Amino acid sequence: MHLVSLTSHPPSAVLYSLACSFQESDERYLTILTPDKLQIHVLKAHGVELVCEREIWGQPRGLIQLETSKHLVVALDIPQARILILNFNPRSSELSIHHTSIISPLAHRPSVNFSGILGGDQSLCASFYTGHVKFVEVEPKAPYKVTESDLRVHELNIQSMCYALPSSNKLVAIVYLDSLGRGWIIGRTAGGMDPSPMLPEKELEIVPETIIPVQIENPGEEHTYGVLLFAPHKALFIKTGSGYFASEEAGRSIKGKGKPKSNRSKSEVKAEIQANMVTVDTPYRDIAAWTQVDGKHLIIGDSLGRLYLLTMSMEPQFTMACTILGDASVPSTLSYLSNNIFYIGSLSGPSQLVRISDQIASGENSASRGKKKQPDDEATYLEVMVEHNENIAPIWDATLVEIDGSGQPRIAIISGDDSKGWLSVLHKGASFRELATLDGLSSLENIFPLKKYFDAPENSHLVASTSTSTFILSLAGSSVALLSPSELSGISRSESTILASNVALQGVDIAIHVTSNNVVLLDLITGRGINSWKPPKGQITAADLDTLSSTLCMATSEGYLFSLNIQSAGFVKTNEVNFKNKSHSQISSLSVNSHIVAAAFWGSNEIVLLSLSGLKVVEKSTMEEPSAASAVYLSNFGASQTYLIAARLDGAVVIQGVTSQGELIPNSRRVVPLGGGPIHIATTADSSDIRVIAAGKHAVTLSIIKKRLSVSSLPISVDLGSDTPLHLAHHPGLSNYAIGCLRPKPAALEERHFVRFIDDSTFKDMGQHKLKYSETITSVGIYAQGTNSYVLVGTAVVTPGENESLSGRIIVFGQDEESSMIKLQASKEVEGGVSSVKQLGARIIAAIGYGVYLYNIGKDGLTISNPVARWERGYLVHDIIVRPNMLVVSDALRSISVLRLVERTELSDLGGMEEEEDSTILQFETVAMDMHAIWPTSVEVLSDNKTIIASQVDGNILTWELEDGNLEPRAAFHTGEVIQKFIASTAKITTGPRAVAIFVTNTGRIGTLLTVDDADALRLTRLEMKMGDATKGLGDINHSEWRAPKHLHTGSKPPPRRGVTDGDFIKKFLELDPEEAKKILSAGSAAESIGPSEESQIRACLDAVSTEQ
Repeated sequence: MHLVSLTSHPPSAVLYSLACSFQESDERYLTILTPDKLQIHVLKAHGVELVCEREIWGQPRGLIQLETSKHLVVALDIPQARILILNFNPRSSELSIHHTSIISPLAHRPSVNFSGILGGDQSLCASFYTGHVKFVEVEPKAPYKVTESDLRVHELNIQSMCYALPSSNKLVAIVYLDSLGRGWIIGRTAGGMDPSPMLPEKELEIVPETIIPVQIENPGEEHTYGVLLFAPHKALFIKTGSGYFASEEAGRSIKGKGKPKSNRSKSEVKAEIQANMVTVDTPYRDIAAWTQVDGKHLIIGDSLGRLYLLTMSMEPQFTMACTILGDASVPSTLSYLSNNIFYIGSLSGPSQLVRISDQIASGENSASRGKKKQPDDEATYLEVMVEHNENIAPIWDATLVEIDGSGQPRIAIISGDDSKGWLSVLHKGASFRELATLDGLSSLENIFPLKKYFDAPENSHLVASTSTSTFILSLAGSSVALLSPSELSGISRSESTILASNVALQGVDIAIHVTSNNVVLLDLITGRGINSWKPPKGQITAADLDTLSSTLCMATSEGYLFSLNIQSAGFVKTNEVNFKNKSHSQISSLSVNSHIVAAAFWGSNEIVLLSLSGLKVVEKSTMEEPSAASAVYLSNFGASQTYLIAARLDGAVVIQGVTSQGELIPNSRRVVPLGGGPIHIATTADSSDIRVIAAGKHAVTLSIIKKRLSVSSLPISVDLGSDTPLHLAHHPGLSNYAIGCLRPKPAALEERHFVRFIDDSTFKDMGQHKLKYSETITSVGIYAQGTNSYVLVGTAVVTPGENESLSGRIIVFGQDEESSMIKLQASKEVEGGVSSVKQLGARIIAAIGYGVYLYNIGKDGLTISNPVARWERGYLVHDIIVRPNMLVVSDALRSISVLRLVERTELSDLGGMEEEEDSTILQFETVAMDMHAIWPTSVEVLSDNKTIIASQVDGNILTWELEDGNLEPRAAFHTGEVIQKFIASTAKITTGPRAVAIFVTNTGRIGTLLTVDDADALRLTRLEMKMGDATKGLGDINHSEWRAPKHLHTGSKPPPRRGVTDGDFIKKFLELDPEEAKKILSAGSAAESIGPSEESQIRACLDAVSTEQ
């Protein structure tokens, strides 16, 4: 099976950011590095604007800028560690490579704790391998000559590194742990990694996690330079010098092995440093990111998303005041731009542009030497100006769900961090872009667009209504303004608007305005009323207009329905009907087209279709709903088939096909839950199609695609509060999501695990279960057998001092018939952690510790038997995949095993009696096993039931096929990201490209794996090779090298990629101009070139692949 890998949702996490400027430009820029892109934005008054974007092949490890030459420097770790020195031209917005430096010692062990890049003025150090540092220096003037050297460093267990200030000193501060776990700091010269007298080796009282270089401004005196070391709730300041001291030391000659010659002894330097070491208490436990604002202030963010402003002073010695700014996304990077505006990039939340309030009092909530004051939790000094991206990373678990009967499954994912979590339901849908806003209009209930001229391409006005009044807004491009009552005076401002609409009459530009008291015919040129009509009985409660026939229908509070024909001089009543014979006669909503009228009734919850010509009820046209419809709408979406769309008060949208005469079409009804009402319906049209938008608590767009009704939901995100989600399952029979969560309690240093149940339509909480102390949730599964529907949960208990779990539980949850809440039904203590629990026929199968165990479950779901079969190995079992003809087991080391469950019947001797009785013995048998240690993170079986796919910790995809009792390796492909889960596709397409699996990663990528037939696979592979020969990645990286599987822990040359085509790469072929495409296809010998006929087949296949994705 040949696979094609495509991205449906690109990575949304932000790894690094940098506030910077460039030569030949006075503007301020923001550079952002994501897992797959380098983006350069220019700072504007409204936010930031993208000016340059380049794709990245490799795993980013750092982003800095050289101070004088303004070069950007990007560090990459895979496929081979390298440093890219880049030049950005702000005039042309083009990015080019100035120099690439390869970090070559692949035989060295990768760094365990610190891996990245740090920069000074015109030099930088990169550390990717234990005991090795790459030093690179760039001359400050053109042609910017680059020199580099490979250096050894004696500190092996490095925790953190930084360039001490001023960077011209080329002093690197290194924090490391010794063999006893004690923390040390040492200063070394960047160019030779020799000990520096500016920062002698010193044992630390704390074990810091982060080191930050600081420059403290002293009014009227030299600046003070130092480093801040942060540990949980502690900070240590070490002074490395002042402006005079630093320049004096840097200016001394260097002799011997490159050590600076100093007039002071080491003991004098150590004594001075000891006198300038200050420890302060801090209110935060860790630092996730930081940025320096100026010579006195730092902004830091912790892993809970709380931001702090640190104010430093040296009067007379170091003090640091800490002020809480407020809560934001948990930062992975912070960059101060200008004018109190800074950028927050996040791995787990939306990236934001944030402004600090000018009213902040930096002296509040201070923590100085020997003191710690509690911060004010209510204080907030942050204003989020722009949310820069919608981030769904990191995705911890995912599943496919189908809740509306459309046959279009959606992807439900869970994501989050230490501060909060989310449940999101995603798929290809619609999105909106804000054009303009007008503040001050509250409690709006309806909005109607108007055109000054009927045939104008765009609307010129909006009629906005509350329950008691009406406002008119003027639209001009992307601006909006409120009209005074003297403008369009024919529209009453003192009443609520039921309907406002243009009317299509030859030679005049008129509109109607309907309130509860009357209908006004309005001249849009003069703005005055032409005529009016008032119902003879009752007040108007609903109205709608058919523009083709200029027919207006209105319902009144007395149970009457009127139809009026609109003419240029006024109104002519054409029909009326009385519904007083109904027990509930008041109409809640109307919709009209050229043939039929749809009327929804309060109380009876009926929706009735009538003929427009005579207002007579059509046979077989009445719908009785469980909830009243607050809005109805008739639309044919620009095609021949008409649909009735009804918005119910219970938060659901009903879509029913009807004939042109108004009869209901059998088997054409669909119900789409939107999580809650009231629901508003609007329509939008462009040159290609007509869409209907239904918006309640959530929203959907309805349209016709390939002659079928398509329902596209907007992404739904449910805030789980402070709970961090870990595991997810969806039970269609119970209509519930089951989410295993971690709920931290920082104040009590206590964590508790919960199982939460959420309704898949309304997203209401359907119950939760708190686990025992020290018990963690390790897996969630579902069980559906006949009328029995359960949620299965596996747990593990890890007691202090133990390296692995020695006990756990299998828990069964069911639905309470009376309350519909999900409650515990059964629990089984087991010897080991339950890493996976699934259904196998009528039984339960679980991965527990080092084995796989099978259990019987009672018919009432209240009991779980002792194991009836087991299979044990010497490695911790990670997951179980259940298929009709096999079981696939992944363990923590050995990779993949294939089992089958065998039933044997034996005769048992009944204690010497003549009769014998048959007994059934269940056994697991090993069918095949792969013995390579690949450390799998996710495993799945594809739709052919013989191809097994796995991801592993180095970011590779591997597949095997089960043939004659052996697992034969097939595909190997590098994704560059850790895949958290594969989901087997439920698509039933038998011809052409077809999706076989979906995968999600920790960076927020959602990808699709498709399979193509052998002929197309050969064509796409040839195209990929030719494009790879013609296209290089940033830094001259070969595509084949980037996608080759990586085995970082072996140090061996990676094997070539096979069995998977990079669909994102080859799809770019469709974007090439014809000449460039022809050049790529014709490269090489005649036998290697691709001709026009084969090119057309390739293009057709790429189009089919994109459609199926």
